[in-house]
Amino acid sequence: MLRLLAGLSLAAILALISHGVMAQQQFDGQWSVEAIPEKGACKKAHRYVVAIENGIVRNSVSRKMRVNIKGGLEASGRVRGSIQRNKTRIDVTGSLLGSSGSGNWAIAGRVTCSGRWDAEKRS
Repeated sequence: MLRLLAGLSLAAILALISHGVMAQQQFDGQWSVEAIPEKGACKKAHRYVVAIENGIVRNSVSRKMRVNIKGGLEASGRVRGSIQRNKTRIDVTGSLLGSSGSGNWAIAGRVTCSGRWDAEKRS
């Protein structure tokens, strides 16, 4: 269950990053993203590699999940929004700048937890 929630939180981060094609083009490439829990029931950090291509994130986790996404990536690199799946909602904030990014996430629903995320663009 916690692994699913961690995967969902990462999917939320990636899905929010994938909105806004023009804003995304400068961020195209391979990214390593780590979701680190800090409070609540989620205990284990998870690291994933994702690709952003022409403003679209490719990730096997996000392709399989049906979610309601609000918000996204602004041209400045600011990430802000929420993801809802069933009764679980994840709020994500942060920013991408050049080849790195960071921010916060919080899950509300059956399990409550929050933490931070860090991203690095791979060469």
